[in-house]
Amino acid sequence: MMGFKSILPVLLLASLASATRAGPRTAAPKPEPTIRVLVFSTSGSATVATTGGFRVRAGEALLFESDRGGTVSVYRDGRALTVRHDGSGQDATHEGDITIEPIQKPVSVGGVWYPGSIRAVAKDDGGVDLVSLVPLETYLEGVVPHEIGEPGPDAYAAVEAQAIAARTYAMSRMRLNRDKAYDLEAGVMDQVYRGNEKRGRLTTSAVNDTRGLVLTHRGDFCDAYYSATCGGHTSDIRLIWPDRPSAPYLYGGLDRADADGQSFCLPARNFRWRYSFSGRALGDTVRRTLPMVLGVDASEVGELIDLRVNERGASGRVQELEIVTSTKSFVVEGDKIRRVLMLDVSRGRILPSTLFDIESEMSGQRVGLVSLVGGGNGHGVGMCQNGALGMARKGYSYAMILQHYYPGSELRPGY
Repeated sequence: MMGFKSILPVLLLASLASATRAGPRTAAPKPEPTIRVLVFSTSGSATVATTGGFRVRAGEALLFESDRGGTVSVYRDGRALTVRHDGSGQDATHEGDITIEPIQKPVSVGGVWYPGSIRAVAKDDGGVDLVSLVPLETYLEGVVPHEIGEPGPDAYAAVEAQAIAARTYAMSRMRLNRDKAYDLEAGVMDQVYRGNEKRGRLTTSAVNDTRGLVLTHRGDFCDAYYSATCGGHTSDIRLIWPDRPSAPYLYGGLDRADADGQSFCLPARNFRWRYSFSGRALGDTVRRTLPMVLGVDASEVGELIDLRVNERGASGRVQELEIVTSTKSFVVEGDKIRRVLMLDVSRGRILPSTLFDIESEMSGQRVGLVSLVGGGNGHGVGMCQNGALGMARKGYSYAMILQHYYPGSELRPGY
C-alpha cells in the first residue's frame, strides 16, 4: 500500500489563469447582518464587566439602566434569569433571554472585551449561555487576525481570502442555526473570536476591502472550511468527515501550480514532522483515548501490540487505522485518528494530521518503538492557510487563491 510520500504527486488542479477578482456590485447592498456568537457557557452564574453606562432589556422592553459601569451578575432563578448590577443593586428577573446593551464602551466576559451587546440565554441544563451580538464585519475584524495573523503586505491577498472564507463560513452557519440561540461558537469548533483583542491594520483592511463578499456554489453558501497546513494535498471531506454534507469543491487536490512544482505551503513549520513513542507510552495513550473517541469500555483495551494502516485516501491521508491490542483490535477512521494518537492527553494535544507513515521497531511480539512521520497541521479540508500565504507571495490574487482551494465556487455579494 502506498504511503503519503509516493501518492502526493497526483492529478493537477484546474488552471487558475482565468481566475479574476470579483466585479463591482450592480445592486444596492443589503443591510449588514448581526451574528450571534457564543462566548461563554456555564452551569452556574456568569458575570459581565462594564466600564460605562448600559441598559438591560428583554426584547424591546427596558428592564433597567445605569449611567455607570461595574459588574453585572447573571444567574438562574428557577426557569427565569436574574440580572443584577452589583454597583447599584438594581436587578431584574425575566423568563426569557435578557440583553445587556452598552451605551458606548464595550463589555468584558472572562477578561475579553467584546463590541456590541451580550445576550444571556437560559440553558436547558440549568446554566447560562452568554452570546455576543455583533455586526458581521466587526466580528470578522476579531476573527481574521486570530486565524491567519498579520503576515505582512506581501501576503495581503491571503488575508483577503481568509476574510472571505471566514465570512462565508459565518453566513452559512447563520443560515443553518437561525432557529437556535446562537449561530456559532467563539473557539476552534467554529472560528476563533476574541472580540477587540489582536485587531490589526492589515486584517481590518482586508475585511473592509472584501466587505460582503462570500463564496457560493450552485446558489448557496459554500462550506468554507480551512486549516493551517495541508502538507502538500488538501483533504477529501467525504473521507475526513463522512457524516457532514459534501460538495465537489471539498474533494481535495494538490497544493501546487503543477505536478513538478513545490507545494505552496512548503515553508510552513509543520509541512513535515516526526513524533516517536515507546510502545509502552503509546499503549498508555490509546488506553485513555480509545474509550473517549470510540465509546468502548476501557477494560476492552489491552496492551498495545501493533499499529496498521488499512486504507489511505487520494491525498495520502490515513483513512483507516487498525490498533491491535492484546485483547482485541480497534479500527479508527478519518479525523478521529488524530484524537486517538494524541501527543499529550493531559493537554488535549492531538496529532497534527492524518497524513503520515508509520515506522515501527518490534520488541518480541509487541511494538517497541513507533515513529509517526508525516506532514500538515489540521484536518486539511478546504483552504490551506499557509498555502494561501505562499500563493499570495507568488503574486496570486485572492480570487485565484479561493478558486484553487474551493474549485468551482463563485464570488458573490452576500449582502
